[in-house]
Formats: sequence, structure tokens, C-alpha cells
Amino acid sequence: MSPRRRLLLVEDDSILRAHLAELLMLEGYDVSCAADGAEALSRLLHDAPFSVIVLDLELPRIDGFCFRTVQLQSPTLREIPTIAFTSVRDPAKLPRFDFHAVIPKGTAFEPLMATLAAICPPSSVAPARP
Repeated sequence: MSPRRRLLLVEDDSILRAHLAELLMLEGYDVSCAADGAEALSRLLHDAPFSVIVLDLELPRIDGFCFRTVQLQSPTLREIPTIAFTSVRDPAKLPRFDFHAVIPKGTAFEPLMATLAAICPPSSVAPARP
């Protein structure tokens, strides 16, 4: 059995966060969630290492752009592949943040799942349902 891949999901919409986390867990990822950039930074500093980050950019307190700026300044944290999962309408702002991929919200989840599978394939064993 392969180890479960740890994923940090940063999304302020609680309904979308819960649904996406459940979908990702069913796909074999070990998912931790954060509602904003401040909580995400705390998780990165205090939790076990993550394999990938899925990051909304429009967040309260610390938004995704500020989060990514801090992440890129850390030699350890900048190595974590980060996917922007966003409704930002100005893609010209995004290249300087060196995202692994930019997936627009409002589309099917298949592009996100395919991108995640290419970066860090999920474990072959999904968690047991309660």
C-alpha cells in the first residue's frame, strides 16, 4: 500500500471546501483544510509536511496572493507544488506567483483531479467510509 498523499486545501467557502475535501479524500488524498491564508500558513508550520496545496486566491484575512508571497520566500515551503483554484478574472496577475497550475472555479473538477494526479498521485486505497 502506498502512503497517503497530504494535501492542503485553502478555500473560504465552507460548502465548497467540505464537498471538495470529501471528493479528494474519496480519491485517496489525506486532506487538511484552511479557511484563509493565515490558517494555511499555521498548518504549514505546525502540521506534517504536505505534498501539494490547492489555493483559492480570494480569501479573508490573508489572501492567496499574500500567502503565496510568504510561501515563495521560504526555502522549505516554496518547494510544495501549489495549484491556484480560483475565480480571479485577471490571469495576467498570476504568472509572477509561479503556480504549478491555475484551475478556474466553476468548471468541472476533472481538470483539478488530473492536475493533482500528475503532481502527486493519490494512494491506491481510499479511506474506509464510516
